[in-house]
Amino acid sequence: MACLHGQAHAEAERAFRQALLLDPSNPMIFWGLAVANEQRPGRAVLFADNALRRINNATTDREHLWVRSLSNFYGLDRNDAAASLSATASSRDPDPARHRRRIRDLEQLALAYPDDLEAKAFLLRQLVFDLHRSGIELTSHLAVDRLAEEIARLAPSHPSAHYRIFLWLNEQPAQSLTHARSSSGIAPGLADSWRFAAEGWRAGGRPHEAITLLQCALRSHHREMLDHLLMPDAVESLGSNYAALGETLISMGRLEEACTLADSLLRLPRSLTGTGLTANASELLILGRRLHAQAALEAGRNEAVSAFFRPDVRFAPSTGSPREIAQSHYWMGLALCALERTNEALPLEHSLEKAARTHADDPFITERFLGLRYFRRLCVREDPGKLLAPPHLPARMHARAWQALGRKETAGQVARDQLTQSPGALFATALYCSTSFEAGNHVAAARAFDRTFRQNVLRADRELQAFPTLDKVASALSLPRRWTLPPGNLEPTDVPGEAGRLGPASWSPPRAPGWRLPNHAGRPVSLSDFRGQAVLIQFFLGVSCPYCLKQLETFRTSLEDYRKAGIEMIAISSDPVATLARRLGNAEEKTAEARRTFPFTILADPGLGTFRSYHVFDDFEGGPMHGTILIGPEGRILWSNTGHEPFTHAEGLLSEATRLLHTHQSKPQTPPRRDPPLR
Repeated sequence: MACLHGQAHAEAERAFRQALLLDPSNPMIFWGLAVANEQRPGRAVLFADNALRRINNATTDREHLWVRSLSNFYGLDRNDAAASLSATASSRDPDPARHRRRIRDLEQLALAYPDDLEAKAFLLRQLVFDLHRSGIELTSHLAVDRLAEEIARLAPSHPSAHYRIFLWLNEQPAQSLTHARSSSGIAPGLADSWRFAAEGWRAGGRPHEAITLLQCALRSHHREMLDHLLMPDAVESLGSNYAALGETLISMGRLEEACTLADSLLRLPRSLTGTGLTANASELLILGRRLHAQAALEAGRNEAVSAFFRPDVRFAPSTGSPREIAQSHYWMGLALCALERTNEALPLEHSLEKAARTHADDPFITERFLGLRYFRRLCVREDPGKLLAPPHLPARMHARAWQALGRKETAGQVARDQLTQSPGALFATALYCSTSFEAGNHVAAARAFDRTFRQNVLRADRELQAFPTLDKVASALSLPRRWTLPPGNLEPTDVPGEAGRLGPASWSPPRAPGWRLPNHAGRPVSLSDFRGQAVLIQFFLGVSCPYCLKQLETFRTSLEDYRKAGIEMIAISSDPVATLARRLGNAEEKTAEARRTFPFTILADPGLGTFRSYHVFDDFEGGPMHGTILIGPEGRILWSNTGHEPFTHAEGLLSEATRLLHTHQSKPQTPPRRDPPLR
């Protein structure tokens, strides 16, 4: 339940699945599985249907109400569940009537069982979620807050505390900040618990404190990745929390830190299982490149951005992914327009337009096309009309383009909108001060040019601590020539005491668990035997599994290419040695047929101990899975894919493996300096 309130859906499902092993007929466990999958309606409906079907004479009246609130929401009927299931699964459009019905059902549950704390907590949860996700307005935020206050009084550490942050986030940000101060440490092991508190601090105009909490969120994510040997794409909210931290760092002029964060994203392993539009276009890869481009544009390095995606291997599209290509064209185009080289940006715009037509169902590409067209037109002194404003374009560049068009009022509106979205942000505040002053609104400029802003400037990178556009404002306010506050007056940012225990500040490849297993002839082979060499391990279910043999055949055809790249292959089977011997031969030297079919080492793990240690095991199903694991020369896991389907993208993985081996190779140690011997 704590994971549900903390939006840790995967962990919540894992917990409910474990409960299902202990009590498979309990409808409330399927209720929990349905709620854990509410962002995937198809799965949620299946679990809700199972919950409804398991109601029996042993089900309490209270459990009836819990399950009914779910079945009513999904339109399920116990007597005709299949028909309802089909209709519901095909419709994902938000229906206000369904959401209001769920609120009424939860109210009835809370009234019927006033001591059921979770009934109150889930009522609060749905009221806040419906406000943000379904657009159902509240007629009284204070009335809902009183419900939250009652829960906090009854259970001060209840994990629903963060709902109060989002209740007031847009209505009264100061109230969000009040609740954010006390909620961050309630569930420290859940990364989003820190993120929720950070949102309150950001809304309250305290982005530096938000940065600290977002760093705590990433520490929790890194711990989760290390403990479970997870790939980045398997970690819930990882990308959004990295994005929130990177964007906040940029907004506060801490561009060096933002670029370091972006570089860490570009070093992460990338998923190779995508299909269609997003094939090989890792979300974190796209994010890392975007943060680099944003930071450079904020620093005024437009020329650098115009060249980012050409010679730099970090930015050149690594695949034929339409999204990667669209991203490179977009940022190059924006930079060229800012440099008044709009004629060079025009072919990029045309290319984006063609891609947007080809991939009309991908909003990512369409948004970049419309954004570049908007900014190019603005930079050639044309009114872009109602075209989509460029995503992630620094507001300073946006406002300056409108000023060049002679539209100071529109430039001022851009500045006001940016400050509303990012209260307290350094660049947003500076832009608002300068545009307000130029428009003759000296009172508004003076109000924004406050002590907090003058202090925040000192937290920015040193080369960004001078804002020449504000010198006139400072002079009008009778401030000294150097208007920033003395460094000694800088208020310290509180760092949670448990931050270091949450996890590492940055991710690094985890150490591969050791193993010692027999080969087909019974001779023991250890991971340590391959020290100093990269190894690709294929976990498979057995030599009689046709899907496994297809997986091994795919990699067998690429074996020489892998060996040329310095990567040896090993396959670990769930078969016992006797089964392997019958297929490969009893002697150390394999049979001729086996050498052709299995030209690499095959090891036996019938006890599945190594399968379990590498998390290539489904605890719920109680059986082994397929797994492909890349281990670097230093014995660390650089890449992995596990699941019930075999991984067969050998060529794509070779390219990714080569990149990762280069990225994570040890830097040669500089030999210690030795003084010449005395004579």
